[in-house]
Amino acid sequence: MNRGRPKSFSPEQALESAMQVFWQRGYEATSLQDLLAATGLSKSSLYQTYPSKQAWFEAAFARYCRNRQELLLELLEQSSSPLDYIRSRLIGVLDDDGLDGIPRGCMLVNVANEFSLGQPAVVLLVKNATEGFSRVLSIALKRAQVNGELSAQADCAALGFYLQCVISGLRTQVKSGLAAEQIEATVNSVMRTLR
Repeated sequence: MNRGRPKSFSPEQALESAMQVFWQRGYEATSLQDLLAATGLSKSSLYQTYPSKQAWFEAAFARYCRNRQELLLELLEQSSSPLDYIRSRLIGVLDDDGLDGIPRGCMLVNVANEFSLGQPAVVLLVKNATEGFSRVLSIALKRAQVNGELSAQADCAALGFYLQCVISGLRTQVKSGLAAEQIEATVNSVMRTLR
């Protein structure tokens, strides 16, 4: 049986490159030429890997969410203080420069803003990602309770969602040019609410 020529490129690397372009430019502003240039693929290879720009985008966004959650859990495992971990996640919004040195914001927030409720498949991806990131923060908060850093009465699920909303808002503010001092002051205020 003829299986065709083997792929001479890494689909994972091509998807990573596509993700970076979508993250930097957004869905609408990313052209087919942008994807071809970023991935280094021919048009036929591009469409053999994923059948449309929308399919590339959905796969790239899912990759972003999956990789980001894995990284956040890994960083939590390495942290000796769950509340220090949360503070570092909040203040980490300042380290958000894109490939061109301009803050690109959170891909999750960018996607939610660009698509709103217009694409059911993307809405579901955004919902699942928001829940996933909130869950990581809730895990950190539960560990903070065990360590005595957070009140035993705190609702970790609600606080996890609250912190995810704060992080999303802070990333948007960084992208819009808010001064680092204002971000830091906001982070300090948020942390005081957890103590």
